[in-house]
Amino acid sequence: MRTSTYEIILPLIGRDDKEIEGKTLLINGLYGAIDVVDTEIAAKIREEDFAAIPFVMRERLAQRGHITRKDEAGELADARLLGRIWNKLIGHSGRGPVILPTYDCNFRCPYCFERHRLTRGQEWLGHEMKPEMVEAVFTALQKQRDQGYKVGDCTLYGGEPLLKENMATVRNICEHAKAMGLSLSAITNGYDLDAFIGLLEEFGFERLQITVDGVGRLNDRRRLHRDGVPTYDRILQNVALALEHGVDISLRVNVNGDNIGGIKALIDDLAARGLHETSREERAKVGRERQEAVKAGKPVPKRKGLFSYYFKAVSEDKNSPTKVTEKQVLDAILAAGFPPVDAMERQSQYSMPLQGLIAAMKKEDYPSFSPAYCGAEQGMIGVGPDGLIYPCWDLVAMEEQAVGFTDVKTGRFFFNFGKAKWRTRTADLMKPCQTCPYIFICRGGCAPEAKREHGSYFSEHCGEVKEIFAYVAPRIIGKKWEETGEDELSVSLAGPLSRFTGAERETLMTTTSQKVMFDLINDAGILPAATDRDNN
Repeated sequence: MRTSTYEIILPLIGRDDKEIEGKTLLINGLYGAIDVVDTEIAAKIREEDFAAIPFVMRERLAQRGHITRKDEAGELADARLLGRIWNKLIGHSGRGPVILPTYDCNFRCPYCFERHRLTRGQEWLGHEMKPEMVEAVFTALQKQRDQGYKVGDCTLYGGEPLLKENMATVRNICEHAKAMGLSLSAITNGYDLDAFIGLLEEFGFERLQITVDGVGRLNDRRRLHRDGVPTYDRILQNVALALEHGVDISLRVNVNGDNIGGIKALIDDLAARGLHETSREERAKVGRERQEAVKAGKPVPKRKGLFSYYFKAVSEDKNSPTKVTEKQVLDAILAAGFPPVDAMERQSQYSMPLQGLIAAMKKEDYPSFSPAYCGAEQGMIGVGPDGLIYPCWDLVAMEEQAVGFTDVKTGRFFFNFGKAKWRTRTADLMKPCQTCPYIFICRGGCAPEAKREHGSYFSEHCGEVKEIFAYVAPRIIGKKWEETGEDELSVSLAGPLSRFTGAERETLMTTTSQKVMFDLINDAGILPAATDRDNN
């Protein structure tokens, strides 16, 4: 026996933000097992003194995957098997269309990762997606659906997608999306939003992401209008307007050294304007009502939009004088008066593992074993106004990074080798990630950040993942443990993986038939039946 290669051992922290004496947290990053044990037991696991662990506890630890008879190669085989299952049956089963009506924008934000667009000139920027291209894009999406792919939420992006001069193009896109039954959302600066309120209601936009970076002039210097006019008040007036018309708003705040000191003032100003975050209970209630209405074939009840906000450190070179870490952003939120769990929910990079752990502790499914960091490695299709296809938000308008194009004549997407290459950027296939305890937590990290750090989109990016997880996990799990007293706080994948015979594992690693794969893993109980796409 030995301690798993993927074992993470952390303290357990209670609601008073102090370590819970005598208890230690075990998390297996491969199998997703979350367990609380006595600190003495954790010490024996570290020392691999398994004979000193009581028999019943030793059996529990082995069944959960914390200790194992498998060598490193045996556990790596499990990691590769889980990665293949995810990639073949889940990760690439959907198509998330991100459509750019134009590359033009009425803002000139100094930290924008699309600044390279501006070198092309206003004539190029001003091009809108032509009607024939809109038709071709949605014809191609329908063909993807006909092939068995799930085509879901359609997101409008840019440039700035909601420029009032582009109203006709946006309406055309929305009409096509509605005809396919796609839900709509947008990432917008919110400046022209008042001109689109009727359209948002007509087409049932579910949510908008809008950015502000501080109160008043602080925001205006960063969310800079190309004409030099103030932006803050108008953006927040439009946020309030959209909420009144039932559109959910997620407010993003990009943080660096220039504005980190303004976080509390912004939070206070939002509250003064009546922009209060919607409670978890209200969100859950709205979600249930929506599901019930859809299931019954009835109209979704009208309501005021749900409001939330979050903070994210700006992606900058590590030597930039304004560079801040995600931890510094969290500390600023804590300094604004939020308790740790609430602060984590408002910091985007802390919120992600928090939500994953909460989901795992519900025990309604196995913990996520996605090896892909984001949609760039899965099913995202970012379509520029010229029909070029990009795998990642950060790469739009970089024509050399396009992974395909939209053919107007045939209404089809044609992908190049780059699309397949992006699919290999997953933690189960990236050597530095394969034996890392954070394989299904970090999942290889952000590709553009890897490019910034290592010079390649196909390198790994660890960033602050270990530090973030070491802060989040002890607190959110400690809170749950104090509430329930349960020592086994998730389901473990170690069990179902052990059910496969050697021949079945070989089949799963070599077959090209999704149906064969699904039948095997469904029989082992790893995936819900809803995953079946009836594809061969």
